[in-house]
Order: sequence, then structure tokens, then C-alpha cells
Amino acid sequence: MENIYYSAIRMLLGLAAIVFAALVFTRYMGKWRLNLGPKGAGYGLHRVETVNLGYRKFVSVIEVRDHVLVIGVGDKEMALLTQWKKDEEQG
Repeated sequence: MENIYYSAIRMLLGLAAIVFAALVFTRYMGKWRLNLGPKGAGYGLHRVETVNLGYRKFVSVIEVRDHVLVIGVGDKEMALLTQWKKDEEQG
């Protein structure tokens, strides 16, 4: 009878270890540069930085191939604030 309890506890501890390992893996996946996340669909998009301004409002800097875009996003609208072409020295 003790053997059954010992086996059940061992199984639960093993399951808890697997769940913990999965949580750690997903948490640090970006820091380890495994690149398993969603890919940009070949458009060369890269979000540089985003600043939240309030509820559902933010300004974001986005690189698109050789251009840099600053986009403002509000509750019901989105606007291109400014854009420029990246220099060869910066890229």
C-alpha cells in the first residue's frame, strides 16, 4: 500500500517539475534568443520601442527594412507621426 502512495507522490512531483520547466522555458525563450516566436511575414518589420501614453494609447517606433516609422495609436485611430530613411552608418 505504501508503494502506491510513493508512486503517486513521485508522479505528481515529476509532473510539477515538467510544468515548472515549461514555464521557465517560455519565460526566458526571448532572452536566450531561440527565435521560436512568431516571425514577421517577410516584411522586415521590427518594433524598436513602444511608449504607453494611457489607456489604449501609445507611440511606437518601427523599422521597416531601410525606413524608420513613428506611429501613434489611439483608441479608434492610428497615425503616422513621422518617418525617415535609415543611414548606412546607423544600419
